Amino acid sequence: MHTTKIVCTLGPASESRGTIAALVDAGMALARLNASHGSTDERAALVERVRDVDATTEPSVATLLDLPGPEIRTAPLDGSIEVETGSTIRFVESESATPEAIGLSTSIAGIAPGDRVLLDDGRIETTVEESEGSAVRARVDSGGSLGGRTGVNVPGVDLGLDVPTEDDRRELDLAADAGVDFVAASFVRSAADVYAVNEAIEARDAEIPVIAKIERADAVANLAGIVEAADGVMVARGDLGVECPLEEVPLIQKRIIHRCHAAGVPVITATEMLDSMTHARRPTRAEASDVANAVLDGTDAVMLSGETAVGDHPVRVVEAMHSLVGEIERSAEYAEGVERMVPKPGDSRTGALARSARYLARDTDAAAVVAATESGYTARKAAKYRPDVPVVAVTPDDRVRRRLGLAAGVIPRHAPLTGPNQSVDAVIRKAVQTALDAGVVEPGDAVVVLAGMMTDLEDTNTTNTLKLHVAAEILAAGRSVVDGRVSGPLHRIDDGDLTDLPEGAVLALPAEFDDEFDGDPARLGGIASAREGVTGYPAIVAREVGLPMISGVSLTDVAEGDRVTLDAGRGVVYEGDIGG
Repeated sequence: MHTTKIVCTLGPASESRGTIAALVDAGMALARLNASHGSTDERAALVERVRDVDATTEPSVATLLDLPGPEIRTAPLDGSIEVETGSTIRFVESESATPEAIGLSTSIAGIAPGDRVLLDDGRIETTVEESEGSAVRARVDSGGSLGGRTGVNVPGVDLGLDVPTEDDRRELDLAADAGVDFVAASFVRSAADVYAVNEAIEARDAEIPVIAKIERADAVANLAGIVEAADGVMVARGDLGVECPLEEVPLIQKRIIHRCHAAGVPVITATEMLDSMTHARRPTRAEASDVANAVLDGTDAVMLSGETAVGDHPVRVVEAMHSLVGEIERSAEYAEGVERMVPKPGDSRTGALARSARYLARDTDAAAVVAATESGYTARKAAKYRPDVPVVAVTPDDRVRRRLGLAAGVIPRHAPLTGPNQSVDAVIRKAVQTALDAGVVEPGDAVVVLAGMMTDLEDTNTTNTLKLHVAAEILAAGRSVVDGRVSGPLHRIDDGDLTDLPEGAVLALPAEFDDEFDGDPARLGGIASAREGVTGYPAIVAREVGLPMISGVSLTDVAEGDRVTLDAGRGVVYEGDIGG
């Protein structure tokens, strides 16, 4: 798994269940549904399809519903029309378009002479000459072929369109009903627009994180407030490159990523990343460099648009992106950049612990950071500091699991962590066991554990825990009688005769054992008794001799002679020889 995640736009080329599953296998962590195309019913079915794939694959895949926002598009067309350079055209609010009168989804009446109207990502440029009632007359400065439902930009002009729009509100009904994992707010101008989308979501009794798309010049000017208000940010370079001077877009991208990284807010870099692969089988060298620079800058995710929505081979595109990201992340330049960009922890106690976890993992050669989290907050904090090892986020909430798929370097897994009279140590053991089950760490590996507040914990005063832990298959857990740690072969006896046991054996006693030992108990490595409590003959002997001992553990499923590790300090028996 790579640190940088991959977002894929689903469309006609990738909407089947089989293709969605193949995209997940290739590296997709987030499926984007573009509400500017298709119907609400089609998107509802697509959400269900993605959710079905998520339920049957080990990697998580979340859904992102991208709202249309206050966008303006040209009228639908069966083919295309030619807009001639030097000609005069009229813009009207209409569902039809000709080379002389181009219908728009929204009226742009009220803009002033001299304002620019750009079509199809700025490929066709016009200058307004005058407004004619509800129509606008303009001169075509640079013409070309125009298709239906293409984007229209009026740079530097606020047309007073509300966020969210009525179309957005219809899509938010779907988002709330279907339980999508993220909503992307398009064409936001300031933090107020982000809060307005949040209010509309809350009015539907839903809780969905909002990704703010930066695609307007005023959004760039108001970036600090937007980052604070949003749950994530998208660098939407298509419209941004039309709204702002083209030569400024690379620098704006870097500034947005830097600010989001410092704030711990996930950021997606989007638009034309591997655009040539919509039809070609390989990306261009310039596209490879573009992806590399976004990864080196510290983006949390890279996004594919038309490449996967309508491209000839969407899975191949994701495989190419996955390969590019992996190669960059294995480089010395990436490691050096991550080390330079580690942000300060601020005033947050969780932030300080998460930052400490990064360096503790590095200094102890740990295999992973394991974050036990209910809300995802602890795992997102861990991701902010970009440890050199994966962050395994273990959560009892499936929604949180899916949403953590966007956080850089996080491998989300679901596990029931809490229960009646649950202790912090029990939560940690379950979280580490989940990391073992996922194959991210191996028995005997050191892991750094971050445990966020668990509402059902016995110790409710524990808000955050940082712990260096040994990952191992836990065979049984009980109560420490005599502290210590030992590895050895497990053996059982029918009576108290110790004479035939090998030196260093871990003795497993049944609950009904009531004999005295015959032989030298100092030759034993440790004792694991199924009987509860810290009294009784074996406990007395263990204390006298200094043998590590645990009570209340049943090891009936362990074969005679199998090697185990008895960690009496933690009150657990591990499978195999566990160092540390």
